[in-house]
Amino acid sequence: MLIGGSGDVGRRLVPLLLDHMSDSILVVSRAGNAPDDRAKALRLDIADADAAAGLPPGATVVNLSEATPPSIAAHIVRTGGRFLESSASPDYVQAITRAAVATGGPGMAVVCTGTAPGLSTLMAAEIAQMKGCATIDIGLELGMGRHYGAAATEWSIGAVGTVYRLSGVTGTMVRPGDMRRSFAFQRTGRERPALGIGFPQQGIAGRSGTSSTVRARTFLAFDPPHVTRLVWLLLRLGLGPALMRRKHGLTRILMRLPSLGRTCTRIEVEAQGPDGGVLASRHLTAGDQAEVTAAMILATIRAIHSEEAPLSGATTIVDHLTLSGALDALRGLLPEMPIETWTTGTDGERA
Repeated sequence: MLIGGSGDVGRRLVPLLLDHMSDSILVVSRAGNAPDDRAKALRLDIADADAAAGLPPGATVVNLSEATPPSIAAHIVRTGGRFLESSASPDYVQAITRAAVATGGPGMAVVCTGTAPGLSTLMAAEIAQMKGCATIDIGLELGMGRHYGAAATEWSIGAVGTVYRLSGVTGTMVRPGDMRRSFAFQRTGRERPALGIGFPQQGIAGRSGTSSTVRARTFLAFDPPHVTRLVWLLLRLGLGPALMRRKHGLTRILMRLPSLGRTCTRIEVEAQGPDGGVLASRHLTAGDQAEVTAAMILATIRAIHSEEAPLSGATTIVDHLTLSGALDALRGLLPEMPIETWTTGTDGERA
């Protein structure tokens, strides 16, 4: 079952599910429409107080809308279902996690199941295991406009305009624009500037229930790079709150303009020692982020269905997939998409 299945990710995920899963697909929306004629539609306002009563018990639910109350996740877990969440908003992901922990029950909630977080989480969790790693920096490069999608563009504008809590530092709040650095998103070419943002950190330290002193920071870069520099200037002028308040209107304008940047996904994850020195970095380049997110969600569903001893409660993608398993799944589900990874470190570059 998909909640919010009519968006950019949903329109790609429904055909993937229909082509690779034998289960029936139910798309929940207020309009009662499905993006594929082979899927069933359920007309339901998921934000209604009694919405949970209209959901089938024991279902695998993919949530693609932050309008879904965390109480829905709690209901799914309590009634033995599986609730998959791909949101990149840290407060919302934390609310889903708390709801799953508090409710109990035989079901599970899985957060960070998309591209970022999700694929980026797996990359960070792997490199965080390096001896002496104290800090993980995650760089994400995204395009903007029509080819990127309205929901993701609106989220990006809001993210760079929102005050956030720095991971691993109790009580430390960071203003938009205060943190920035550059990343080498490509094998060749200049490093590109990126701005610090609030981002879900669940799973980076490893499997659920483990403890770690690794601190994680996430930075967002826009393609082309001059957009990042323009946004940083606006933030330095104190216009971050204005961007946040007007993110919906700005997104509508961008949807009418020519697309900015390429349709691609670029991630760099860097491990640093206690002195700030770089231990190693892992890189990934791929195609359309919505396609990658859809494939990552399907890969997570298949991994969960194959588990002999299913987990319960609050989990993350790291509890169900390895990075190598995720990459194999992506290449199998998206055979025409170029997906490249490489690692750099003290022993040189390894393809």
